[in-house]
Amino acid sequence: MSTALTIMAIAATVVSPLLAIQTQKFIERYYQKKSLKIDIFKQLMATRSQNARLSSEHVRALNMIDLAFYGKIKRGKAKRSTSESNVLSSWKLYFAHLNTSYPDNDNTLGAIWNQTSNNLFLDLLSEMAKDIGYDFERVQLQTAIYSPVAHGAIENDQLKIRQGLAAIFSGENALKMEIINIPARQDN
Repeated sequence: MSTALTIMAIAATVVSPLLAIQTQKFIERYYQKKSLKIDIFKQLMATRSQNARLSSEHVRALNMIDLAFYGKIKRGKAKRSTSESNVLSSWKLYFAHLNTSYPDNDNTLGAIWNQTSNNLFLDLLSEMAKDIGYDFERVQLQTAIYSPVAHGAIENDQLKIRQGLAAIFSGENALKMEIINIPARQDN
């Protein structure tokens, strides 16, 4: 066997495991990032009904979007796919809308705010679905939601109770008490 072949055999023996490890790390990073995107999408899908959008799971998933769809960092700069850029653009629009004040005392403006919120959220879900390879139609994202009326009623009741107790404990409101019947005093 020639010296050149021997050197090549030794080099291949040394380099092959290193290449295999690097390839495995690359594959793991890819699937880890894809898994994070899918987890966020699943959480947003699970909490996409109007009543569930205030849940901590929904808010946490929204706050992870910037990280999961950031793209790759090469030489200190982010490199994003077009679909990742579309997700981040949709998220920025939705985020900006969420940070506007809800018009509490105007039902018409409140309905417009809610409709805008729903449309922007559906845009975000649609872009996320495209990025991770799911083929959902917008109408499916909008209408294929199961949210029992009782869940909404429970959420509303809990909110009223929390607000009422907070008003009492802060001294803003007093606890109303009414005497209905005073028992007669019995003398022995």
